[in-house]
Amino acid sequence: MEKLYEIYTGGAEDSFEVGKLLFEENDWQLYLTLDELGRDDSLLLIRKSAVMRLLDQSNYLAEIRRRRDLLAQKGLADPFKLEDKVTLIKPDKSVESFMDLLPGQVVYFGLEGEDYQQWGYIDEISAGQVNFAAYPSGKYRPFAGEVAVSQLRRLAAFSGEWLLDNPKFKKDFPSESAPENLREVHLKEDPASFAVGQLLCADDDFSLYLTVDEIGRDDSLLLVKKTAVYRVIDKSEYLQDISRCRRQLKEKGLEDPFEVQGKAAEIKQMQDFWRLAAGQVVSFVMKDEEEAEYGVLKSKEGGALSLEQYPSGKYETFAGQINLAEVDRLEAFGGELTLENSNCYLNFPHQK
Repeated sequence: MEKLYEIYTGGAEDSFEVGKLLFEENDWQLYLTLDELGRDDSLLLIRKSAVMRLLDQSNYLAEIRRRRDLLAQKGLADPFKLEDKVTLIKPDKSVESFMDLLPGQVVYFGLEGEDYQQWGYIDEISAGQVNFAAYPSGKYRPFAGEVAVSQLRRLAAFSGEWLLDNPKFKKDFPSESAPENLREVHLKEDPASFAVGQLLCADDDFSLYLTVDEIGRDDSLLLVKKTAVYRVIDKSEYLQDISRCRRQLKEKGLEDPFEVQGKAAEIKQMQDFWRLAAGQVVSFVMKDEEEAEYGVLKSKEGGALSLEQYPSGKYETFAGQINLAEVDRLEAFGGELTLENSNCYLNFPHQK
């Protein structure tokens, strides 16, 4: 079994990355990191001095291992073929072999003495200098200029998000007006943060969206109370960029890994959603609250939702009744929620 670590690099006790150590050389370590579902996420080069703490045993890691095993069985653990990059590095296991792969890539990096991180497109690495070329991005403000390798504190590459942000791919998939009626849904609790999705149906109080994640993959069914919404935007540079990413994913068959589109196709009115969501793990946020709670939705009777607890390696789960009128948003059928649902393991969809 591969050994996974919680990698703490800052002062926050609850902030860490999960990854497996590929090798260490001098004062560097190279990790293959995983996302919150257990999928291969990036190759992270980090200075040993930046690692405050490593944990190899925790409930969270046990849960990630379980998820990863399940995803591997279904062919979903490595959607962007990051293991192929690892194979190229493995023969000599050197930082140089990793750096040789970086020209032509968008990366996420931080410098010694600085807490913030930034994005950039690596044009060339030569004589100990990393040259970042300017490139257009609908999501980020990329860095342009030179940085000495000796000044790097950490550098992450080959994440799916950054691959799709690569200007080489953008030439083949230029941004166009957003298709599929995608919208930005900004909530009053934090207007600068938003969900992106396609409106499926609505009633007097709620709207139901099929959301997409930060790179355009189908993500979940999201029920949002209308009075909790600050604004809805149907045209933006961000939406254009997500639509471009989505077209790329569709060409590779990666746009709907958890087959949530099948659920969305069954929904014509709000009662269809409640019928499908019964027996599923859901997350919900109550009015005037910030943190989501988790539970299995047993039933909806009138305006009352009944939920029960389930075993989770990540969350404290809820049992009892809640008033739908007091719910600001409720989410179902997301990838994480599917993996949280102990009743779904055997029925987890196969990748097409």
